[in-house]
Amino acid sequence: MKRIVLVNPPLSSRQQGSLLSSAIGRTIPYGLLSVAAAVRKAGYDVGVVDAANSDCGIREAAAAVAGMRPDYIGISAVTVSIKNAGALAEEIKKLGCGVPVIIGGMHVSALPEATMREFSGFDIGVVGEGEETIVELLSALENKTGLYKVKGVVLRATGGPLRTAERPFISDLDSIPLPAWDLAGGRDTFYRLSATSHIRLPAAPIVTSRGCTSNCIFCSCRAMFGDLRCFSVGYVMRMIKQLVNDYGIKDVSIYDDSFVSRRERVREFCETILKEGPSFSWSCYSRVDHGDEELFRLMKKAGCWQISYGIESGSQRILDFIGKGVTLERIERAVNDTKKAGLRARGFFMLGHLSEDRASMRETLRLLLKLKLDDFHIAYYNPFPGTKTALLADRYGMVDPDWDKMNMHNPSFIPFGLTVKDLESSSKYAYRRFYFRARIILGYLGIILRYPENILRVMKGFKAVICKISMSET
Repeated sequence: MKRIVLVNPPLSSRQQGSLLSSAIGRTIPYGLLSVAAAVRKAGYDVGVVDAANSDCGIREAAAAVAGMRPDYIGISAVTVSIKNAGALAEEIKKLGCGVPVIIGGMHVSALPEATMREFSGFDIGVVGEGEETIVELLSALENKTGLYKVKGVVLRATGGPLRTAERPFISDLDSIPLPAWDLAGGRDTFYRLSATSHIRLPAAPIVTSRGCTSNCIFCSCRAMFGDLRCFSVGYVMRMIKQLVNDYGIKDVSIYDDSFVSRRERVREFCETILKEGPSFSWSCYSRVDHGDEELFRLMKKAGCWQISYGIESGSQRILDFIGKGVTLERIERAVNDTKKAGLRARGFFMLGHLSEDRASMRETLRLLLKLKLDDFHIAYYNPFPGTKTALLADRYGMVDPDWDKMNMHNPSFIPFGLTVKDLESSSKYAYRRFYFRARIILGYLGIILRYPENILRVMKGFKAVICKISMSET
């Protein structure tokens, strides 16, 4: 039986977010485990090296991969990890592991030809969803049939990289096997979600859909996954029952960009939990214009404890510019409905948008403090490959081309008229003013009293906040 080793490449503390990494958490390489399940179903022996979660360097990761004696190697990388992925591929080849190295993930999907030109260690790139493509690709490699017939790959050819025909999105997501959770390693590394993403341990993330209904110009989700497609509620429940029954999971974080977008599906999901079980707590993400108090009350009854909203900005001008399609009034109503239903509300904001200025940043900070949020996170806008804003960024500010900084915790884009210090000072101000309020502190004390095991989680979170506001500015 031929063996493929799938790799989540190493990440330095700088790439993870430095001092914030303890609160950000390092979670399961979900996409890698989905691909692992697909190739295992096709008859291959599969190994996983999760270097990002094991704190090993490039040489250690390369030695681990080579030691598994693979016939094929697959590496999955986002933009912040692509340079390490390239270095890892080269190091593996230095060890005499003369097998095909395949690169997949968000970065190569956004920049297929450029990625192959920049990183000589990659032999083949998988563009887009990987589950079907990798199985066909391995079959073609094994049977020595034409790789050019495999849709959705980028190959090395005379004259430069060559893309094959585009592969359609997977229409029936239920055809994808459940993720290969058993290949993720021990729980100490597997289930370390961010400090504000779980309320009980052990915890795990899941994905119940792909694609998006929105057209936000800063996000690559739609470019990578197209229009919204959903796994059936039956599939999702099988996945959750497996996590709860086989792995002892108590808390599930639904990582869909907007889980609440299809109301009847959410209702079916909640009613199935109430009727069939199992017992677990869960949280999700949503747009502010999906859902209402009635639906949120049903979600709470079914075990939901938190909804996270991509608010992005407190400036209506910026919201309109980035194509968010919502108003400030709708944002406030969504948060209020969430709180009325008895759920915690978490908001995600960004600073340094294209056309951002001091006035719009002040508006964002005012909205942050006005809303009845229980948690928030503020990131810096990064011009990720594959987004509409990446093509426009040079017109609106200065772009740092270093992929290693593309983690949203480093200001890799500075709008004209602003400085790095402006962005960092605004971020620090937001964390200091938000978290050191009696309402927020009492809310966390309530969590500790209800779930005493969360004391370390809460302490990690506040430690990260203190680190954030005390970090020296660039």
